[in-house]
Amino acid sequence: MPIPPPAQQNFNIFPILTREQIDAARTSEWIDTFEDISFESTIIDLAALGEEEAFLQWLEEDSIFLPEGSEGRHASASVTITEEQSVPSTRRRTRSSPSSRNGSHTSDDVDTESEAPVYNLPKLNEAIRSALDKYGGAVFPKLNWTSPKDAAFILPQTAAGPLHCTSPADVYLLLKSSDFIHHDLDPARAYAGIGSDHDRRHRVEIVLKRFEDLIPSREVRCFVRNNLLIGVSQRDTVFYDHLQNEDTRIQICDTVRSFWEDEIRENFAGGEDYIFDLYLSPNLSSARIIDFNPYRDSTDPLTFTYEDLRNIVQEAFEPLSTTVPQTSSKAHTESADESTAKRTRLPVFRYIDSKAHPDVNRNAPAYQSNMMPLEMLEMSQGLNMAEFKEAWDEALAAGMTD
Repeated sequence: MPIPPPAQQNFNIFPILTREQIDAARTSEWIDTFEDISFESTIIDLAALGEEEAFLQWLEEDSIFLPEGSEGRHASASVTITEEQSVPSTRRRTRSSPSSRNGSHTSDDVDTESEAPVYNLPKLNEAIRSALDKYGGAVFPKLNWTSPKDAAFILPQTAAGPLHCTSPADVYLLLKSSDFIHHDLDPARAYAGIGSDHDRRHRVEIVLKRFEDLIPSREVRCFVRNNLLIGVSQRDTVFYDHLQNEDTRIQICDTVRSFWEDEIRENFAGGEDYIFDLYLSPNLSSARIIDFNPYRDSTDPLTFTYEDLRNIVQEAFEPLSTTVPQTSSKAHTESADESTAKRTRLPVFRYIDSKAHPDVNRNAPAYQSNMMPLEMLEMSQGLNMAEFKEAWDEALAAGMTD
């Protein structure tokens, strides 16, 4: 049964969130409650594992060396975990100068040799491989709240889709290459807007989900404000023919509304303001939870703007009127019986209504500004930025003379 809206209120664009509400969106906080209606996940608490500091040191290092023993789904038979644990988490390996790598040796080469870090994360390697074995050989990684989707280009593309990890090295490479995941590592960003409380140390967790080949057209993002389900957006912002059908849109809204009322509304511990993502069944009659997100500007509103969402919830709390609220032209808005209804039926559904819509991503790859040529990654070999620039310039100069 839909919740009757209370008395009229004035709403800001964003609600005031507490640290507890932000933490409630971490997979580790909600997965047990919704285990039967979500995707299988393994949570790796790095501090409990004893390798948080070593992992963060590796992640922050200005190089692209992967931790030792991370290649392949199975650990090397020649090195056991017990033997690896006796090795310091970080040591150094000799690295030659750019000139010696290009084949020219000078009398100064000995002096210009430096040492590159070698990282050992044996327990984390083992934990990732354990999840791979549990989930049939492939996982989808993320940190506390954020997935490295901006780095999907870094792995070879397969029929299975992006972020398809089959070894610890795949997981490490995605996390190392992502800009997005740094949001989860900086408390000032992760808990922005809640005052000095963000100074408290927070757990860093790696979440490994069973990899499933999801169909993007069946993913939706749902917005809850003041304990009202106010909006639903297609999650993949491209044009889909089936969403142009009004009956289909009505069915999606009905399914999302029923699922939220029956499964989420009374069970989610994140307060009255949050965002959640669902994956709809083939017949659009049921759903599974993909994720929860805090209701704040770090979560993409997709076909909405947060101003749109504020206007929708504001109108829902106003006295009944025959006036239909004005909505953004960012995407088409669907509401039942607009010509006669006195109040817009919630949730409002937004979708891409034209192949020429400005939000359609068909002409450019997602996160293209984060990409770099594979040759640059191969050449880096763990160099810091200054050394890499020197090596890159030398390679370009050599190419010009060939």
